[in-house]
This record gives sequence, C-alpha cells and structure tokens, in this order.
Amino acid sequence: MKMKLIYVKVGFMAFFFLSSLTSSKSYAQNRPPAIPQEEEIEIGKGDTAVLKVPKGAMEYAFIDIYRKTRWAPNDGPNIPKSTPGYDTATGNGFYADFFEGDFDVAELPSDFKGKKLVILGVEVLKNKNTGADMNIMYLNSEIPNSVIWVDFDEAVKFNEIGFIPRKKKIK
Repeated sequence: MKMKLIYVKVGFMAFFFLSSLTSSKSYAQNRPPAIPQEEEIEIGKGDTAVLKVPKGAMEYAFIDIYRKTRWAPNDGPNIPKSTPGYDTATGNGFYADFFEGDFDVAELPSDFKGKKLVILGVEVLKNKNTGADMNIMYLNSEIPNSVIWVDFDEAVKFNEIGFIPRKKKIK
C-alpha cells in the first residue's frame, strides 16, 4: 500500500488516501476502478512527528526552533521552572508557559531531516500580522530549553512533516 496525504482539517485530523499498486498491466487494465478509502488519523500530544525533506535547501520553511535564553522575572534570573506551568497530559497552555521571558528563534536546519520527535501539544493561535487562525504544533526538540514550532497547515502542505499516530479509526 502507498499512502498519500490528501487533506488536513483544523483540529489536527489528517486524512490519508490509500491506493494499492500492481505490477501486472493486464490485471490493471481489466479490473474495475478502485474506490478510494479514507483513513482518519488523530494527531495530538504524545504522538510522533517525522521531519521530512525541508522546502529550502538548508532549512525548513515552516518549522522553527526556539531556544529559551531568559526566564520570566518571577522564576528568578535565568532559572528554568522546576515544574511545567501547563497541562502536561494534554499540552494545553504550552504556549503561554514556554513563551514567557526571552528566546532565540531560527528556521530549523535541514540536519533534522528524518528525526522522529514527540508532539508536546497543539494549539490554534492568532497570526499577529493577519489576525487569521494558525494551527501550531510544538515538538520536543531533544535540546535542553528548546522547542520546535510547526506551522502545521503549511508544513503538511509542503510535505515537511509526517506523523506516526498512536490511534487510528477507519472511516
């Protein structure tokens, strides 16, 4: 079977089109047309994201890495929080918790290609420039005090990211 992404819906549900391949020309010419099947896959906290080929030659276009450089004043000077200030079971509130203080940001380098990273959470945020909703996914970067920020819709559209879900439902 070959999987090809055909649609992604807000709420982080990915729909995949499954089509079978055949090596026999005569069989392919005589069989009735295949009816496409959709597979609905829920993507969320704890699932695995796979970084695919970046859109750019040296870096990903829709995936960034944020490294925390200074913590919020109530945490003390440059002292990481001892416990997360967000719901670690669902990932809710991750943005408000992590993005207090200062941080460096850069487009994720292509060296991350092929890495499998755990999803920390997903949120819908407002784009500060346009006011439009943005589906954002946070990945564990495996680098201390850093997180990977994924512009979900664009990264999926340009095939920069794929997923290994935990749960599957056949539609």
